[in-house]
Amino acid sequence: MKKWMKRSIALVASASLMVPAASAYATAPEKTTKHTEVEKSLIASNKEQALKYVKNDKEWISKDTIIVKHTGLAKNAHKNIGSKVIRSIPSLGYDVIQLKKGISLEKAVSYYAKQDGVKSVSPSYVYHSFANEADPKKKDMYHLNLLQMDKALELAGNHEVKVAVIDSGVDFKHPDLKSQVLPPYNAAAPANTTYTGDHGTHVAGIIGAAKDNNIGGHGINPNAKLLPIDVFNGEEGANDFVIAQGILYAIEQGADVINMSLGGYGESPLMKDAVKQAIDKGITIVAAAGNESTDEYSFPASYEGVISVGSTNDINKLSSYSNYGPSVDVVAPGEEIYSTVHDEKKGSSFVKFSGTSMAAPVVAGVASLLKSKHPNLKPHEVEAILEMTANNLGEKGYDLTYGHGLINPVKALQFNVNNLPKEYSETTEERIKNAKVLAKNTLNSEKGEFKQPNEKKWYKVDLDANEYAQLTLKGANKYDYALELYFYPTDNKEEIDPIHVNDVRVGKQEGYLYKADQKGTLLVGVKDYNGSYNLNGESNYVFTAQTTKDLPIDSLEMDKKENIQQFPFSTKGKNYTLLSKDQQRDQDYFTFSVKEPTTLRFDLSGIPGVTASMELYLKEDLDAVPAENVNDEEMYEAYPIQTSYSADKGDGVNLIVDAIPGAEYVLNVSNQGSSAFSLDMFFSGGIENEETVSESIIPYTLKGEVVTLPEDEDGLPLNEGMPEGDVENELLPLTQYQAKKDNQINDIFNMFMNPGAMGNPEDIALIMGQAVPFDIGQDKKAYFQTEFDEDYFLLKPKEDAVYGFQVKNGMNQIPTGTIFEYDEETNELLAVSSLSNDMGLLSLLLGSTSNANDAKAVALKKDKTYVVKVMNQGARSAEPYTLKTSKLAAIPSDYKSDNNTTINAQAVQPGTIYQDHIIYQDDIDYYYYKQRGQDEIMSLLVSSVPMTNEQLNQLPKELQNAFKFSGSIIEDTNGNMEIDPKELETEIQFGQGNNIIEQLLGIFGTTDVNTSFKAKKNHGYFIIINGMNLGQVSIHPYTLSMYKHNQVDEDKDSELINGIPTKPSKLTKKENKWVATQYLNAGVPFGDKDYFELNIDSKRDVFFSLQTEKALDGVIRIIDAKGKTVGTFDLYGADDPEVGTVELDKGTYYIEVSEVNGKASTQPYTLEVQ
Repeated sequence: MKKWMKRSIALVASASLMVPAASAYATAPEKTTKHTEVEKSLIASNKEQALKYVKNDKEWISKDTIIVKHTGLAKNAHKNIGSKVIRSIPSLGYDVIQLKKGISLEKAVSYYAKQDGVKSVSPSYVYHSFANEADPKKKDMYHLNLLQMDKALELAGNHEVKVAVIDSGVDFKHPDLKSQVLPPYNAAAPANTTYTGDHGTHVAGIIGAAKDNNIGGHGINPNAKLLPIDVFNGEEGANDFVIAQGILYAIEQGADVINMSLGGYGESPLMKDAVKQAIDKGITIVAAAGNESTDEYSFPASYEGVISVGSTNDINKLSSYSNYGPSVDVVAPGEEIYSTVHDEKKGSSFVKFSGTSMAAPVVAGVASLLKSKHPNLKPHEVEAILEMTANNLGEKGYDLTYGHGLINPVKALQFNVNNLPKEYSETTEERIKNAKVLAKNTLNSEKGEFKQPNEKKWYKVDLDANEYAQLTLKGANKYDYALELYFYPTDNKEEIDPIHVNDVRVGKQEGYLYKADQKGTLLVGVKDYNGSYNLNGESNYVFTAQTTKDLPIDSLEMDKKENIQQFPFSTKGKNYTLLSKDQQRDQDYFTFSVKEPTTLRFDLSGIPGVTASMELYLKEDLDAVPAENVNDEEMYEAYPIQTSYSADKGDGVNLIVDAIPGAEYVLNVSNQGSSAFSLDMFFSGGIENEETVSESIIPYTLKGEVVTLPEDEDGLPLNEGMPEGDVENELLPLTQYQAKKDNQINDIFNMFMNPGAMGNPEDIALIMGQAVPFDIGQDKKAYFQTEFDEDYFLLKPKEDAVYGFQVKNGMNQIPTGTIFEYDEETNELLAVSSLSNDMGLLSLLLGSTSNANDAKAVALKKDKTYVVKVMNQGARSAEPYTLKTSKLAAIPSDYKSDNNTTINAQAVQPGTIYQDHIIYQDDIDYYYYKQRGQDEIMSLLVSSVPMTNEQLNQLPKELQNAFKFSGSIIEDTNGNMEIDPKELETEIQFGQGNNIIEQLLGIFGTTDVNTSFKAKKNHGYFIIINGMNLGQVSIHPYTLSMYKHNQVDEDKDSELINGIPTKPSKLTKKENKWVATQYLNAGVPFGDKDYFELNIDSKRDVFFSLQTEKALDGVIRIIDAKGKTVGTFDLYGADDPEVGTVELDKGTYYIEVSEVNGKASTQPYTLEVQ
């Protein structure tokens, strides 16, 4: 995971410190009517003090309860106003009265004040601890407020719930977790203790960090017991068998809920079986959907019965990284979540992380709250409640972005479980008995709907030995449907393992040809793979089935090829099929030739359930051996000159052929996918022993036609012949296509290593002369006329702006490209940006756009000339592509372009904050500082300025990237305002990657720098800022400032004697707080420490808060009059105020303030004591 979260905590109320709050009438306008003495005394309360309480956002006066002191009341006194006595205190003469809904406090007080026997009437006051607040960091946990968790917790039950956290190890000593954590378990190495990890600790805190303990915030269910199960054992990855063992351990320990904020794209059968066993035992499993911004299925989130969770942010938008699609059930806040963490240097602490890893434990926590109220809920019932009560964030109802929507804990806990939809459930006997009987030897077409969780529709047909059933399934576009096949031999109704058919995803058609080895009944179940349903009938499907005893095998063989006499050509009506007698690969052969150079297009229709392919050979290659040896790879293997394979089962296949006269071609149509090395088989669960080649009795249609492409748009490139010397290994010959791609990659690498050398001057002259001109907003449709075609487009923007570039591809195409700036002085094309949206340099060099729906943002300059190069790294295609451009945003008005060279460097004055942007790809900002006085330590602060949600909402998605930068400090030793080669040896870098791998992957750069250097008398220093967004534009500004450390140390004459400071600083009283603002000074051995004297007049809880500047991590230590430490607060990290409460007896104390690493401050810190 790349980002993570935060958390918070609460304080226990102290009755000894409680004092009466303001009257309910403190801010109410006075009425003109006559009041009783009681009313007048209430209205006369302190309005100013009451206003302060109201601003504290706490309830100080009960809204429906009053206190009446009386000597006796009339019999119907309470009945007349609809109130009731909920408690009496006869010894004091008081009744506690609850008001009827709709009766205001004013009316009730007025009514009772007029009753005989009443001595006084007052509201019921609510009291709070005068400690700063329970759970001091709760305000940083926006998800608690967004989900109304305070209200939700009031609705929770009292049953104990155990939540297993299958993750990295959890910091079980963390002060906000230790009361909730059960003994941890290391599933990878059971004899060892767990390895404490930041991720697992963060996840655990989101679920169940303690509440009301004066630390951090609190979890979604602070009463949950947490069972940490470490499956990573300190490593970066976890094996499926270890995760499975972790799941089994959770079952043994009686977990109610399992959270798995982990996953991958391999469908492990082992882990799947462990998940099923847990669900069968009644355990609710919640898992993260994945952070790859894709609709691909990740596991374990996509296993049946698992609640898969996507991530949203604080404005209820899907996080940019979150997965989506049919496997996502619900979404929850997962972006910038504050929670517990184990910091390698600091130990127990708190931090913000982002990811679906953070969203999943939010849902797991809510699931545990449901179990605390309804302990007998089954996993599917918990999921149904969460889905039925979720808030729509996208389309009404279920959608493929947010699933069923944002979880609503309050509604979930208010849900009447009697209204749960009935879960579909049938025994084997009931399935067979109730299944709809299908007619034999005819096409059955059945329609159905899913209106219950995990509902299945059953169909059956009797089959004789060696009889076949051809099945297809097509459903609604929002849902992913699957088939379950059970075959029961005659007179044997025992449960058997089913065949699962779920080869394609949303919007595509499943297909399967079943063969009965013996006489019996085939039972076919139709289901939603994810257990989804829709009460309005939107989840619907069409299922077809047809039986046959004789396979319609065609006669096309190697020695019985069909000769294509003319084009256009079609096999429609000929009933050619991809079938064989022994369920092996079927190969149908077609031959053709041309009399003149001709471009041909072949289209093979999709066949449900079949992975189809087309391979083109030269006839002379296939005729080299007898036909009976063609399939014997040990004997001979001919290499196709072109190939095309269906991406998924059921997809059609397209092949473009540039045929030349004099050659005779053979086109092979087959039901076997690419034989090239692929991990697909592993990602889809491995290789099943019984898996065979996919077949179908449904005939295919092969069409062929002559394609006439328009004349090449730019006539480039001029030379496209077979590159010489590229084929070195005769045993493994490369096609022209492969050789060309290798050369393209080499060209791009060379361009990157020497960006000023894009081609020779002659090539550039041709490009500039023949490139197709266009304007922003003008779509350019073009073709790849040949396999190696490169198209060039010429652009001269009319204004400085950020523009969006998209290449909408045609079939089989993978368009890639580069944008160049033309340098008229040197006659060179300088690379500006790739057309890829990936951040890594590998993508910049090699390729493909990570999300074709997102425009590539590129900042271009007015009246500059740019060349856009587009090429195809996919298969040959006769379809056009479209280059689309648009203006995304104007260049920010405060962007400065005049400090992009050393000679124009911005002069820096200490204490002044400078703001600028890095917008263009070649932007480098230079700053210059001259040390006029004596040698001294200077601090440099550079920070990316985050945008508000309102600002972000006004920007297109492509421009919402945070600004990352790197930079250097270089000493200008000779003062010539230039960086000489020798001066580069003085460079101090910041934000750089640690190695070339980090640079290639785009995982370096920083958003904040707080560093320092020694400035020498009369020496100058360059500060250089570079953008590190690697091809992505960010218009976030950054700030730069420098500070001298020339402050006088406020307590420099103080020293510690027996642990007590001799001259501590004084605190200043402000309202109800004691406050101090000072600096942590530079140049103090072992780091500066400041001391303050604090006098406590009576035993009480004392709240401390330390706010330092960004990047400093403050520490508070409380010392008693004997020099003994009575409390230390070092729980929170940098940019997170240190807070804490400690009970102090009457006496004198000393407060020590320091920075955990001894850093000096450039801004004063603020210490508050309350």
